[in-house]
Amino acid sequence: MKFLIIPVLSLVLGPLVLLAKGPEKDLPLPGKVFPVAGHSAFLIPAKTTTVTQEKPWVWYAPTLKGLPGREERWMFDRFLEAGISIAGIDVGESYGSPTGNKLYSRFHKEMTVLHNLAEKPVLLGRSRGGLMTLSWATENPNKVGAFAGIYPVCNLSSYPGITTASGAFDLKPGELHLRLKEFNPIDKLQGLAKAGVPLFAIHGDVDRVVPLEANSGRMKDTYRALGGTMELVIPKGQGHNMWSGFFESRELVDFVINHARQKLTLSCPLDYQVTQRTTKSQGTIPIRGNGDIATNTKAWVEARIFVDEKPNEWQQIAQWNSKGNWEGSLQAPAGGWHRLEIRLKVKDAILAQTVVEHVGIGEIFVVAGQSNSANYGEQRLKPESGKVVAFNGKSWQMANDPQPGSGGEGGSFLPPFGDRIQSSFDVPVGLVSCGVGATSVREWLPTGHSFPQPPTLLGNVFQRANGDWESKGDLFERLCLNMKQLGPHGFRAVLWHQGESDANQANPMRTLPGKSYRQILESIIKQSRKKVGWEVPWFVAQATYHVPGDESSPDIRDAQNSLWKSGVALEGPDTDSLKGLLRENMGKGVHFSGSGQQAHGALWAEKVTPWLKDQIKVDK
Repeated sequence: MKFLIIPVLSLVLGPLVLLAKGPEKDLPLPGKVFPVAGHSAFLIPAKTTTVTQEKPWVWYAPTLKGLPGREERWMFDRFLEAGISIAGIDVGESYGSPTGNKLYSRFHKEMTVLHNLAEKPVLLGRSRGGLMTLSWATENPNKVGAFAGIYPVCNLSSYPGITTASGAFDLKPGELHLRLKEFNPIDKLQGLAKAGVPLFAIHGDVDRVVPLEANSGRMKDTYRALGGTMELVIPKGQGHNMWSGFFESRELVDFVINHARQKLTLSCPLDYQVTQRTTKSQGTIPIRGNGDIATNTKAWVEARIFVDEKPNEWQQIAQWNSKGNWEGSLQAPAGGWHRLEIRLKVKDAILAQTVVEHVGIGEIFVVAGQSNSANYGEQRLKPESGKVVAFNGKSWQMANDPQPGSGGEGGSFLPPFGDRIQSSFDVPVGLVSCGVGATSVREWLPTGHSFPQPPTLLGNVFQRANGDWESKGDLFERLCLNMKQLGPHGFRAVLWHQGESDANQANPMRTLPGKSYRQILESIIKQSRKKVGWEVPWFVAQATYHVPGDESSPDIRDAQNSLWKSGVALEGPDTDSLKGLLRENMGKGVHFSGSGQQAHGALWAEKVTPWLKDQIKVDK
């Protein structure tokens, strides 16, 4: 077979080295073998419709005689099914030398220009193929989508050793030793970390040929220290062998597929996000995202949920548009954590995909007020269930104290409260905390409402020209923003714990009369409902305790009680009943001790649970 040089391509790629006869190579799956700069290269193309400007691919190494082998067919099949091609070039025993890297760059240009493959492939290095691909990657970090390795060589001095490798570098062993950090990929990972390239390796713990500690283990420690991300799977009792688990690794295949395809970016749901259930048994997951993916035909966004690790059917949730922004929704059963998969599809071609590993359908509560609603408890607590999470306005996380979104650096009642709700209803619980220590109810008013006397602290209020006082409105706006971010009916209720800073103040002029307290809090509740557009249920606690000897304010307690009786709010717990060693500093303080936080959470759960049981009976 003769190969013609086309002048325009010569300008792009440089002159090709002609072979009188095309190279021969056995491949584990149907593909084509062709020369690149006099070296044997191959391409196993994915059978998909060409609907994007670039096609994803895996760059395999080493492409020596007999490689890739039939043992790799299982994972190659999965790549092809996912629309990902596989390609590689035989550069001999280059050991990641400049000569080998130069050939790799030539191959990359040919595959991206002539074969329309993506600019950023996932590199897949098996054994010394890791040394080859990693070396090129460190020189070209912006051309790499990700790296995956099967017991990969990462360290030139570990394998093949400086003496053996020196010939490939056209250096004497002593010269290579002195210049090792110039060439050794494990010492040159900074660029990959800066570019955000993710790494993966599966490597046995008894590998004697390519020792784990000196290669994948060291690379993981080094890369993470540089701020990069690397996943390392270590099969116990496995060495440098042909164990099928190396070549049929679900973790490796998922990693490659996820990073080879073009990405969909989700703004909702996020990992560990809880969606408020709409009935006892189900909820609707809002799904919003975007992606810069060009198509030349109609494309659909599809979603499916995994429940107890079993996948439901794919469903079309939105049509792709030229701007790349879309939104849809998916019905899902109450509970979690579920796995959510999203993909962009044209006919039988999957253009992009993403996954959210932890999605919950459960109960969400917004928590507000002053210090005992925030992080001023004596002991930092953690939820025990693993299904109680907190939202900070941008992301979801385990609800470990201190709670995101609230003031203070100590503990709260929220972890034990969340655990009790989770245990009673067997669904994930989401908590949105926005309490601020030492705040008066006056400080939570929206702007435009005046009052004659200021609170003890003046940071959130200002004085009008006529001498009256007014809230700046910041706390009210932040509270409403937290509620609006969750969407209409996107949470179950507000839990309000506040009152201590309005009761029995040292300066009597700063004490708020009970009648005024009730009027102000009622205004906050009604104005917040108007602001967010639905009748948000509010629980209001009785909270006026300060220290032993100043354990309650009947006036403020009556005001809080009157909100329940009038139906403006629901009955919260009597937190003034928590005294003695349930308070900090051996019972001398206003905040709760660790045991007090537990008791506080239990009291809240006792009030919320029966009401919530009634709610889910009538949910439609």
